[in-house]
Amino acid sequence: MIIEIAAQGGFGGIAAANLHKTIDVQDQPEQMRQDLCEAFEPDQLARLARQPCGDCADRLTYRITVTDDRRTRSFTLREAQIPPDMLDLIDQM
Repeated sequence: MIIEIAAQGGFGGIAAANLHKTIDVQDQPEQMRQDLCEAFEPDQLARLARQPCGDCADRLTYRITVTDDRRTRSFTLREAQIPPDMLDLIDQM
């Protein structure tokens, strides 16, 4: 599985908030691989993307693309829609 994450925006669209990361899950240590597969499972991301986002002004917007078994799925999530443990994984990537 390949996970690609791009984020932008935030307060005033601060340039320092722009990020782009790509990670091949298979190249990660076992625990990280398991955590990434669970957190970035496409059905989980789809569920998060459907959640209402009442307090999303001045927050980052994440574009998460997951490629697995020749299938690519992309999701757009606002920072408030992403659980803290997933944000921690993004920081570790």
